[in-house]
Amino acid sequence: MIALEEVREIVAAISYKPGWTAAVVAASDTWFVQLSVSEESDASLDSVARDGTRTPWKSGKRQLSKHMCRQEIVGVVFDLIKAAEMHEVHEWFRYRGASIYNPHLDPDVLVSIARKASSFVTRENAMSMEEAA
Repeated sequence: MIALEEVREIVAAISYKPGWTAAVVAASDTWFVQLSVSEESDASLDSVARDGTRTPWKSGKRQLSKHMCRQEIVGVVFDLIKAAEMHEVHEWFRYRGASIYNPHLDPDVLVSIARKASSFVTRENAMSMEEAA
């Protein structure tokens, strides 16, 4: 089993973009890793206001096991960074000025849209993928 201090040393040895840090949080007998993004990072730019406002934020958490090896711990942090970057991509992407892939959209509102047949766009040959001659 790995010790909490060794996990913290491994995570502390990881670097990414300026303003991005990863930290291990120990809650009772459970360990998590979480990213923090400071105002120094472009990722702190407000994707709603889009006016240059910067807001520091923290990512979701990933649980760590006491049985992980170094590669697994490093991999968890790498995956957490990828997830945070994709979260930002989804927030910033716009179609006709709307953030249609925003991860903060209310899932209950999305349900009401997804239940309407008129909300779906399909091609006539979508299932066969046969091209017209």
